[in-house]
Amino acid sequence: MLDQRGVAALTVVIIVAASAGAAVATPVAVDAADVDPDHPLYGLERLGERIRMVNNEHQMRERFQEYSKMCEKGKGSQYQAIMQEFREKMRNILENTPENTEAKARAIAWMQEQMPGIGRIRLELMREAAVQLREDLEGAEAQTLENCLAELEECKSELNASPEKLDEIEAHLALIRERIENIADRHGNRVRDRVFARLNVEANVEENIEITIRGENFVWRKIALENIYQEQLERFDNLYAEVQAMLAGAPENTHGKHAAERLTEKAVELKDRAIEAYESEKIGRVLGLVHASNRLLSNAKMILEHASEWEPESGEEWVRWGQEWAGVKRTFIDEGVWENILRNYEQYAEKIRQRWEERLHRGP
Repeated sequence: MLDQRGVAALTVVIIVAASAGAAVATPVAVDAADVDPDHPLYGLERLGERIRMVNNEHQMRERFQEYSKMCEKGKGSQYQAIMQEFREKMRNILENTPENTEAKARAIAWMQEQMPGIGRIRLELMREAAVQLREDLEGAEAQTLENCLAELEECKSELNASPEKLDEIEAHLALIRERIENIADRHGNRVRDRVFARLNVEANVEENIEITIRGENFVWRKIALENIYQEQLERFDNLYAEVQAMLAGAPENTHGKHAAERLTEKAVELKDRAIEAYESEKIGRVLGLVHASNRLLSNAKMILEHASEWEPESGEEWVRWGQEWAGVKRTFIDEGVWENILRNYEQYAEKIRQRWEERLHRGP
C-alpha cells in the first residue's frame, strides 16, 4: 500500500503523463505503483493491467494479495468481488492449463503455498464479524466478544506453526465462530444479518477455495487416486463413529457440543456430495470434498477434546465429560467391540447411549 509520499509521487507521474497526452501511460503507471482496491486510483490500475495484457496467473496472484490486504483492514466483506475474481482466475488456470506442464505445476504449487494465507483471510473475516457485533452490544456479551477477539489474535500469531498446530487452530476457530453466531442469534434480524453476512463470506472461502486447492494438490502429486478416495471414505466412517460416540454424552447447551454437531452435519453433506460426484466430476473435486469432510470431523473431535480449555465457562462439565468418555471408550475396548463401532456406528448407537446414561446418572 502506498504511503503519503508514494501517493504524492504517483500523482506527479499521472499529471506529467496526462499533460503530455499519454493516455496509455497514465493507467500503466498506476498499475506499476500497485495500489489497493480501496484506493481512488484502483480503477486505473485495473485498466493498466488490461493495457499491458497481464496473464491470468499474474492476475490470480494479484487478486489474492489485494483481498488479503482488504481483510487485514477489516474490509473483506466489502470487497467480495476481488475474492470472487481470484476464484475465477484460479479455476480458469486449473481447467484450461494442460496437464503435466510446468505452468500447471507452478500454479498449483503457488496455490498450495497460500493455504496459511487463506487461513488468515478466514480469521480476519471472523474478526470483522466479531467487531461488527461488538459495536451493537454492551455488558457481558460485549466482554465475551472481546474474549473472542483476543483468542483470534492468539490464533493469528500461530498461523505459521506446524501442520499439527494448524489443525488445532482450525478447530479452535470453529468454536469461536459458534460463540459469535450464538450471540448474534439472540438479537434482532438487523444485527444478525450483518454478522452472518460476514461469516458466510468466510464459509465460502473454505467451500470454494480450500476444497479446490486441496483436491488439485492430490491430483498434481500423482498419488494413486482411487486408493486415496477409498482410504478417505474409510477414515470418514471411523472418525464419524468416534465423534458421534463422544457427542452422545457431551454436555447439553454448550458451544462445544453445538459446534461439533454442526461440523459433523457439514462433514456428512460434503462426503455425500463427493460420492455423488465420483462418476461425473473431476477426481480433484471429489478428493477435495472427501478430504474436507474428514478435516471437519477431525475439527469436531478436537473441539470436544479441548472444550474444557476453550470453553472455560463450562469447564467443569467438560472435565467430567472427558473423564467419563475415557471410561466409556475403555469399556468398549475391553469388550473387544471398539473396532466394530468404528466400522458401523449405527449398529451400536443405542448401546453407546445406554452406556453413557449409566455413567452420567451416577452423579459426580
